[in-house]
Amino acid sequence: MKATKEIDLMMEQIVKSFNLSPQLEEAALYTLKLPGKRLRPKLVLASAQDFDVDEEIAMKVACATEMMHAGSLIHDDLPAIDNDSYRRGMPSNHVKFGEDVAIMAGDLLFSIAGYTCTESKNNNVIKAFTRTLIELVNGETMDILMAKSKEMPSKEEILKMYRGKTGSLFAFAFSFGSLMASQDATPYAEAGYSFGIYFQILDDIMDLTATFEQIGKTPRKDIEENKATLVRIIGVEESKKFADNLHGEILSKIGNGHLYKTVKEILG
Repeated sequence: MKATKEIDLMMEQIVKSFNLSPQLEEAALYTLKLPGKRLRPKLVLASAQDFDVDEEIAMKVACATEMMHAGSLIHDDLPAIDNDSYRRGMPSNHVKFGEDVAIMAGDLLFSIAGYTCTESKNNNVIKAFTRTLIELVNGETMDILMAKSKEMPSKEEILKMYRGKTGSLFAFAFSFGSLMASQDATPYAEAGYSFGIYFQILDDIMDLTATFEQIGKTPRKDIEENKATLVRIIGVEESKKFADNLHGEILSKIGNGHLYKTVKEILG
């Protein structure tokens, strides 16, 4: 499958194909081009290989997942939500382009992501991708409302929020190949949800313990914004144990193909 650089090039070509307002195009491409691991596209491509999905279709859907992710990052950083001025060591989208354009850029990337996913020509994939955005928005909203509450939510409520906010897009990436092949996608999706929870816990730990240079955004933001996190209710060490216990659960559900190898490499 294609390298990360080719994913980045294809995303740029897709955005530029819509003949957008120059500032809107620049704002969308700004966040898409920020340095990152591109985990979601890599997982889509690995899943596709396990089910012999056409490479061109897999590439387009891989781009769609990264565009949906980028749109969520733009919105996540807004003053009304997480109010963070930095993302991956660079000024957040709203800092560079203004809140108004940043909101439009996030909306645009969600829309282009959905448009691009239709290239799969597979109704199961398109429905799953659309549902992913619904789950993501619901999870983000739970996060916002929990931060406004005077009471800390339960562990179960926090995990449900993580499942939507972070896990939903990974669930889609894990299950893409099986959806294209009209096979049972449930085990792959559940592994993806757990994978997302694992990464959200690590992100929350880093927010508490890392420096700006390590995470590329303002540290200790969760405490400042009164965010509900697993770390805040069970502590760093117990959160690490919980995340570590997800390893075997994730790998046991996805067979032993390209996806398994990619996930195992990411988990370390």
